[in-house]
Amino acid sequence: MGGSHLKRDAALARKIAMSCRILAKLGLVKETTGHVSARNGDNHMLIRGRGPRESGLLFTRPGDILLADLEGKSLERRTGLKPPNEAVIHGEIYKARPEVACVVHAHPPSVVLSSMAGIELRPIYCGYDPSSMRLSLKGIPVYPRTLTLTTTDQVHAMQKIMGASDVCILRGHGLITVGNSVEQATITAIKVDTLARMNLQAASLGKIPAIPEEDVEEFQKRTGRGNSSSEGLWKYYSTWLDKG
Repeated sequence: MGGSHLKRDAALARKIAMSCRILAKLGLVKETTGHVSARNGDNHMLIRGRGPRESGLLFTRPGDILLADLEGKSLERRTGLKPPNEAVIHGEIYKARPEVACVVHAHPPSVVLSSMAGIELRPIYCGYDPSSMRLSLKGIPVYPRTLTLTTTDQVHAMQKIMGASDVCILRGHGLITVGNSVEQATITAIKVDTLARMNLQAASLGKIPAIPEEDVEEFQKRTGRGNSSSEGLWKYYSTWLDKG
């Protein structure tokens, strides 16, 4: 199916652009590096473009979002913009996991530093931030190589580590999060950053114990997934972005 016959989801492109701006304003991505995509039909995606025309993630506009196939080939002609070299990450995840509707690749300094230092993202709090607490209890896989993932073989090696998780930390590089919506994948990235920042700061204070097992057991009795509040948090961050 050619790009001219495929309907571009304009509302989805706006949402991807907003995700990029939120992540950038929070410091989870910097300058022109990092990208967000969303599935646009079964075999295509919308993804933030790279190139001399861009102004960086903080200033991402819907016009910076490109329609591409799952091989990372652009289906639109945009002077000065093309899919990122790491588009293969997004495409291979969509191929392997039909439930995934959005992929975020970001570079939170907290995640980069904690992964380089070998600091495990442990459950050291509970009521402070239940969503990130749930992520820590599930365990977050860490891909041990620090390289940029630009080939299918490299991405497949990462996927073996990631499995069915919504998160994979790339050691010394950043993270990948997925979700059934742009909102969910974006909020997951924010919550991993929260968890990493708290553990990184705790490590600087010395040995901080995990929370009591009885608190973990009580917490796990509660219903809901780690991103159950993603819609409300998305509204908060999008409002914060517009008002800031």
